[in-house]
Amino acid sequence: MFNQFLSTLSLVSRFPITGRFMGGKFDVSRMDFYLPITGIVPALLGTLVLGGVYLLTKSPLIAVILSLTGQYLGFNLFHLDGLMDTADAFLGVFDREKRLEVLKDSRIGVYGFFAGFAILSLKGALLYTLFPWIAHFPAILLAYPISGRFSAALIPALTGPAKPSGLGALAKDARPYRAIAGLFTGLVLWFALLLIFKAPEQRGLILLAVPLVSPLVSVFFARLYKDQLGGYTGDTLGAAVEISEVLHLGVACVLIFAFR
Repeated sequence: MFNQFLSTLSLVSRFPITGRFMGGKFDVSRMDFYLPITGIVPALLGTLVLGGVYLLTKSPLIAVILSLTGQYLGFNLFHLDGLMDTADAFLGVFDREKRLEVLKDSRIGVYGFFAGFAILSLKGALLYTLFPWIAHFPAILLAYPISGRFSAALIPALTGPAKPSGLGALAKDARPYRAIAGLFTGLVLWFALLLIFKAPEQRGLILLAVPLVSPLVSVFFARLYKDQLGGYTGDTLGAAVEISEVLHLGVACVLIFAFR
């Protein structure tokens, strides 16, 4: 089990997890279950940087920027690339072969640049807006990396891969119930981890519904890629992570300001 977790983590992070730590075997056969759980690691990294920088600088803006910087350097650059490739491929007028060509191209076009700039700006603005509430609802507000990876884990369970090979095809045997089980396992472990660090008591039970908006993103991208390319790719999963993380923060922001 731990081998499958580390294998999945090595696939979606820049940490040098070698075969020695994975028992010499790379196994992502249960990526649908373990992908949401890997969200605990970027969530923890972001939380530690956010809290540590704020204690040193007393600046929420600097804390948010450096927290996101750490998360992207360690994890989300892969997902951001998937979002930008998706924007380049689908916001222009292309046929199927051209879209596949754009998705494989390492260069970023104007649509991709705009999407990357917009998602980073919006995520930073939402975290900054929510900063006064993070101390009251840390488990839910800082769990957005878990929601994002849950959204990505669901996509292979909704449609098949566009190509029989590639990173996306590694998750072709995904099942919805395993992704859902991974989400709840990840949230339980994340809540337990914050209790160890004596985080404040959780309030606002309505916020527990926030991670459940992620399937909307999964359905959207699964349908988009299936209709236009015949199935998902690795870029589909990355785009879903980025959009779902922002949606998590956005819905939390709406609920907090609506029911405060």
